[in-house]
Amino acid sequence: MTVSSNDPRPSYVQVADSLREAIRSGELPPGTRLPSGRELATQFGVALMTAQKAVDALRAEHLVRSHRGRGVFVADDSAVPEDDLATLRADMSRLADRVAELERRVGVDNDSR
Repeated sequence: MTVSSNDPRPSYVQVADSLREAIRSGELPPGTRLPSGRELATQFGVALMTAQKAVDALRAEHLVRSHRGRGVFVADDSAVPEDDLATLRADMSRLADRVAELERRVGVDNDSR
């Protein structure tokens, strides 16, 4: 797995997308420890900071969890704290409202989709 210089996505996004796909496909099941940042950097042919930024993106999506001194592990879907779920629901509601407002402004007919 290497990052493509021909891909318009930033390197960290390519790494995050690859790891995300491995998690979603079950190749990296819940509880699996991710390789270290240095190992990921070597595996993908990127800088350590790029690999860390990719893992940070997955952490923000609650796909992985860090355990100090032990590493980063694929999260169990049921392990998302209820407070985080409430925040995500509120964010989704605000986004849906914003999209509806933008569609109204540009005259998108919701029935035509």
